[in-house]
Amino acid sequence: MDTRAVVARFDAERQALALMDHPCIAKVFDAGATDRGRPYFVMEYVEGEPITDYCNWRKLSTRDRLELFARVCEGVQHAHQKAVIHRDLKPSNILVAEVDGRPVPKIIDFGVAKATTQRLTEMTMFTEMGQLIGTPEYMSPEQAAANDDDIDTRTDVYALGVVLYELLAGALPFESGELRKAGYDAIRRIIIEQDPPRPSTRFGSLGARATQVAAHHGTATQRLRSELRGDLDWITMKALAKDRDRRYETANGLAADVRRHLRNEPVTAGPPSTSYRLGKLVRRNRGAFATGAALVLMLAVLAVSMSVQAGRLARERDRTAVQAAKAEKTTEFLQSMLGGISPATARGRDTKLLEEILVNTDRRAQTELAAQPEVQASILGTLGLTYAAIGKFPAALANLQVADSLQTALLGDDDDATQTTRRNLGTALIRAGRHAEAETQLRAVIATSQAARGPDDAVALRAMVDLADLFIRTGKLKESLEFGEAAVAAYGRRPDAAPEDALRAKVVLAFTLANAERQARADTLLTEAIAGYVAAFGADHPQTLNARGTLAIIQQYTRPAEVVLQTYGDVIADATRVYGQDHPETIKARSNLAAYYINLGRLDEAEATHRELVAATTRIYGADNAETIVSRQNLGNTLLAQGRYAEAEAYLDDLLLTCRRVLGADHRRTLGVMSLLASLYDQQRRFPEAAAMLGQIARDSQGNLGETHPAVVINYYNWAAKLQDMGDNRAAEPVYRTALDKHQRGEGGDKPYVAAILNGLGRAVAARGQAADADSLLASGLAMRERMFGAVHTEVAYSLASMGDVLHLRGDHAGAVVRLRECVAIRDSLLAPDDWTLAATRSELARCLVEVGKNAEAVPLLEEAIKGLDAHEFTADLAAEARKMLARARRG
Repeated sequence: MDTRAVVARFDAERQALALMDHPCIAKVFDAGATDRGRPYFVMEYVEGEPITDYCNWRKLSTRDRLELFARVCEGVQHAHQKAVIHRDLKPSNILVAEVDGRPVPKIIDFGVAKATTQRLTEMTMFTEMGQLIGTPEYMSPEQAAANDDDIDTRTDVYALGVVLYELLAGALPFESGELRKAGYDAIRRIIIEQDPPRPSTRFGSLGARATQVAAHHGTATQRLRSELRGDLDWITMKALAKDRDRRYETANGLAADVRRHLRNEPVTAGPPSTSYRLGKLVRRNRGAFATGAALVLMLAVLAVSMSVQAGRLARERDRTAVQAAKAEKTTEFLQSMLGGISPATARGRDTKLLEEILVNTDRRAQTELAAQPEVQASILGTLGLTYAAIGKFPAALANLQVADSLQTALLGDDDDATQTTRRNLGTALIRAGRHAEAETQLRAVIATSQAARGPDDAVALRAMVDLADLFIRTGKLKESLEFGEAAVAAYGRRPDAAPEDALRAKVVLAFTLANAERQARADTLLTEAIAGYVAAFGADHPQTLNARGTLAIIQQYTRPAEVVLQTYGDVIADATRVYGQDHPETIKARSNLAAYYINLGRLDEAEATHRELVAATTRIYGADNAETIVSRQNLGNTLLAQGRYAEAEAYLDDLLLTCRRVLGADHRRTLGVMSLLASLYDQQRRFPEAAAMLGQIARDSQGNLGETHPAVVINYYNWAAKLQDMGDNRAAEPVYRTALDKHQRGEGGDKPYVAAILNGLGRAVAARGQAADADSLLASGLAMRERMFGAVHTEVAYSLASMGDVLHLRGDHAGAVVRLRECVAIRDSLLAPDDWTLAATRSELARCLVEVGKNAEAVPLLEEAIKGLDAHEFTADLAAEARKMLARARRG
């Protein structure tokens, strides 16, 4: 202690500790100076271990680690409230001791602390050239920049993020050995510029060491990685943001998000999509939800995907390969008949007029252009695309099929114009919900076009992107990645390709990567796509602005909330500047932002924005316009999200009358309002009304989509599932059978919702004592789920649980034990220890074991089950039943 710097740090620690009084910060009992002038202080002796060692040696679970970490954050917050920044937080400065058998963290070593409102010592601590104060592995970017005047409390938030990272992943964001091998400038550059991987990604890269890390958590490797994904990745990476404005504002803010995760509440750090928040709500209040809720959400996603596809179809036009005179005839005919009206420009104002013009054009094209088949084929192809864009699928398919026949006869099977029409037919089949036919059609286009013009043919590449998009919506991520990657690579070899085609391929692949939890690559592709749109069309071009709006939507699944909000803000500002405040594109961007506010739980802001948009669309378009109806539907959804049920019901009832009068009973907006009302009834436990509304939705949706459309099948499933949830298996069974019949007559094949139909139907049949039929249906559902998801998956566990339940009710307790053992094994490998479904399955397995006389095996299962059920308020009844069964098992 002979240098002025060391003495200065010592004195700083003494005075920093003297300012604070918190159970998580080591106390100072005395302070002074020796006869020789050397400072000293008497500090509380902490007989503890570094927090990482304590957690690892005692094999603390992830949950226990998080609870301990949150208490550390409270201690750091206390220091900040006393205007002291630690600046060297790391595991060796966070010791954990046991007091009365409970872990108590103690923060020590404030030797490099900085006071924000007062000087800790009269002696100055210099950050010398080439010397960093603090520990590089835990050092914030602003600290590494060596600007002592620019340090604030968020530098400690960053260090806490590193500690959390290490507690979770068992490794540092940057390898210590590699970091310290680098020189001073290289260390600073890594800390300031290089983004670390997410904890789950880092853990997954540890190789054999991952097994040891998981063992330190008292769990299996796969299960730990599952625990880290999502909330914990988001929380940690928010704390580690390079830009401190994007970190948590306070240590308490970080602790609060950790505790939200522990309570199964949505965290503020991550991209809180609707499905994410719904999942959190279901886990907190399972009893209030129907089993069909997940498939209702699937229908919503399907509807959004179809909406996106409409825009793509509108952009696809034939390559002109006919003579100039015929091309002029085509142009003249289209201009005279369509008059410049399109679905994109109509915006609901003249949709009926557009339909009348299309029908008239169709009729005239069939007769007046019969002598000019090439022109007729072009016109019918354009009509087919336009019909598809407005949802008139039978007319769309009929026109495209005639155009295909004409072009095949005139130009040949492998001509690129013929293949373009066939590709358009494939995309129309997608929109019509005939996915299997669409896949066959598009694969044929790819094969024929590549054989004729090579592997990088333009039509083939467009069809490959269409297939990648189709596979996203049908849940085939592997196939989507295969075609998406191939298309993007091919466009990289074709600098002459149309920029919108190459950019679309990147956006579709990015969607797939985001769904496959490969967010880093997804973000890279999206960033490249935006730059490409700017370069090709300009920053203010409609396609660029549209792409940026799409980016904001995708970022909800890949970026923190503050990034998404910034993107939306920029898009709205630029759209207002380019288009004006009342332009449809500006309104669309503001509406999307308001919807995101709901996802974030910022319901007051969502309501205010939606009310402004209702007023704007009413003023611009009128009260009965489709755009106004959309705005009103969004406001009704916001009122429902706020729990203002009486107000929401009155508002939605009035809107439903308007929709039926203006749009018709089978319009998707009408059905959407009905879905909101069904949800409202369900949340108020008005189950008969909810079931009646779901039945009406199922019947009405056939009018526009057709009897066998996948969305119709899902609607029938939702209706049946609600009836079954109400205990009315007799009413549910025929609805399940109708749903299954529609699927078999339509799309066919393995689908997640079809497995759910088989499972529900099996349970309904079992309820009336038809054991053989029930077992066959349940086995078919299980086999389908295993084909789609593999043997170890939560969907497979649902089938096994249903089979065990049916066998138990039948009195076949030994058979139930076999199925429930399999279910417990899967859920135990995938779910958190306190997951309520795992606990409930353990309890059910134990009940069956008691019935077959295996009480000794049942007791520990029930003890574990009770722990898990006690962790949730809504499972109190299940916990009570488990306790009764435990008492019975112990009595023998």
